[in-house]
Amino acid sequence: MKTKTFFTGLFRGYSPASASDQATFQISEGKRLEWIFIAFRWVWVLAIFLMDWLHHPLSHTGMLEAGLALGLCNVVASLLNAKARTLSGQRGLGIAMLVVDALFAWRIIFFFVNDFYTAAYAAFIYVVIEGALRFGLAGSIGMSVLFVSGLAAAYAYRLSEFGVRFSYTGFAYWTVLMMLVSLTLGAVVNEWRKQRRESERYQVENARLLERGRIAEEISSKNISDLESMEPLTAREKEVIDLIAKGKNNKEIAETLK
Repeated sequence: MKTKTFFTGLFRGYSPASASDQATFQISEGKRLEWIFIAFRWVWVLAIFLMDWLHHPLSHTGMLEAGLALGLCNVVASLLNAKARTLSGQRGLGIAMLVVDALFAWRIIFFFVNDFYTAAYAAFIYVVIEGALRFGLAGSIGMSVLFVSGLAAAYAYRLSEFGVRFSYTGFAYWTVLMMLVSLTLGAVVNEWRKQRRESERYQVENARLLERGRIAEEISSKNISDLESMEPLTAREKEVIDLIAKGKNNKEIAETLK
């Protein structure tokens, strides 16, 4: 079981034999998924430093602090993921890190809210993807709704603080883009999970049928072996069996055998 990779379990499915094995497998799978997010989060830490160097955020110090803070959160996530032993703990860590990623994505977006530079908004696509992989369609839609709400607030803040006009076309573009990404990816993840559950049910039923066939074969082999080991019937025993087959009662059989 330990040799299975995350993607092997992801596409082939796996059906543990007991409830305890099922819980252990889900925890192990959750850990592997979390390690993937942790690895990509380190890429985002580097991306924050790169964005600070290549562009002109509201605060270079704030960008550096955000990158360092995200790195620290990632270290904490690594420690918690390594120590997680329960399914509820693993799920709690997943929810917490999704919230952290959403907050940091918005933090970075607000560093560029003073002008028409909108490429930073694309950072939230990662959060939508993360929401879909963790919680399916509900997670991706929830994150896209959070993005649209935050974008409206960001545009209002930009207009009031910097006098940069509200862009209805830009708002519509990012809203439609995030909704399309969230609906598509969420639907794909939900369908994959449905097919995986059906595959697991098929594997369970197939295993049961194979086990029943094996047991039936063992019983049949044992019966044959028992019959082969029996002593052959005598002529008188065969005669009794024939009389019973003809419907004779005990009295009639006794009279016949006199």
